[in-house]
Amino acid sequence: MHVQKKTMTKLELVVLSSLSESYTLLPFMIFSSLLSGEVDTVNFFVPVLILYSIERACIIGIRGFGEINNPYRILKDGLFMALSGAILMILSYLYRPLLMVSALLVGVGLAPMRAMFIPLFSKMVEKDSSLKKGKTLGLILYLLMMIFVMVLRNNRLPIIPIFFLIYIAYITYIVMRIDGDEIYENKKAFDSSKKNPVFFLIGVLALLSLLILRQYQMSGVSVLMWLTPLTVVIFFTVELYRRRKYKDYTFQTYWVGGIKSFIMLYSLVFHTSVGNTSMAMMVYLAIAISGISSDIVKKILSKRIKGPTLSNLCIILSALFVFLLTLPSKAMNVVGIILSSIFANIVVSEVNVNYMKDPRYVPEERALVKTRLQTAGSIMEQLVLFFIIYI
Repeated sequence: MHVQKKTMTKLELVVLSSLSESYTLLPFMIFSSLLSGEVDTVNFFVPVLILYSIERACIIGIRGFGEINNPYRILKDGLFMALSGAILMILSYLYRPLLMVSALLVGVGLAPMRAMFIPLFSKMVEKDSSLKKGKTLGLILYLLMMIFVMVLRNNRLPIIPIFFLIYIAYITYIVMRIDGDEIYENKKAFDSSKKNPVFFLIGVLALLSLLILRQYQMSGVSVLMWLTPLTVVIFFTVELYRRRKYKDYTFQTYWVGGIKSFIMLYSLVFHTSVGNTSMAMMVYLAIAISGISSDIVKKILSKRIKGPTLSNLCIILSALFVFLLTLPSKAMNVVGIILSSIFANIVVSEVNVNYMKDPRYVPEERALVKTRLQTAGSIMEQLVLFFIIYI
């Protein structure tokens, strides 16, 4: 069926923006809620493990296909994959193993979501500046959806999977009906003449590292444990061999990836290990709340503090508030997650500004570069945390 191409409305942008904010946490929360009755088995963790690992590996590996020419096409193809995964999520009520295939499709499909949305959003704002506020409203919708999933997480009916299917289907329809190809002059998704296979290698190493780390963190058992030292050596060797031209905000990006990963994983692993799954779900909600709050806090701070000083201050504050996670109080844990995440998000927004102006990369790739380095930072943090716990 032919869909007439139109410009995006503000409401449609709000919905699309909400997915760009929730593309990791919302599916993670949904899969966790679907398996909350199976926390005593290692299989409980498998779909969540696949979802997280595949998303991170694809963010790194996607550049191997070539330089990005048309983010719209990548975004659209990814949504079709995620839609297929959402359908299988519902069918998994009839045949449980389909949940793992669903996690694979959702992970691959949504992996480039934010990195492709940012350049597309910038192009649309250039054409219609009134759309700019839609991104803030998307954060509010993201928080409401997280609350909705949390409230209904113990419902035996497939309400949450049906909601997720409708949500992804509607966003796919929105993307199909906008004139995205016209914005990018009907270019191909990738410039295949600029393929870089090293990203495939790093993506595979990232996937292997994360599968090992996440399986161990979640279950305490890893049949691949003996591969970890080899993976770590190769990963760091390849990363250093690339001789990246480092900037101050490059290191800040690694740091943000590490601190945000630590906030979520430390909290989830701790509360899940003691059987407190309801508190584990609160971790997701606290992170969502920090997303909205960070914009407000940044506006207040930026009136007096600007540039690198703001970023450095937020790095210090985020690191200090992490210590609240070690206190034997659930309330203080939640406060620590929110406050530390707020200041980490401010650093992210400052880093985004630098990457969007970075002349080393074409405009369509700048958001992906930032996301890729942030992912590398999260992997490095998990490797360090793993060896501290394991050794």
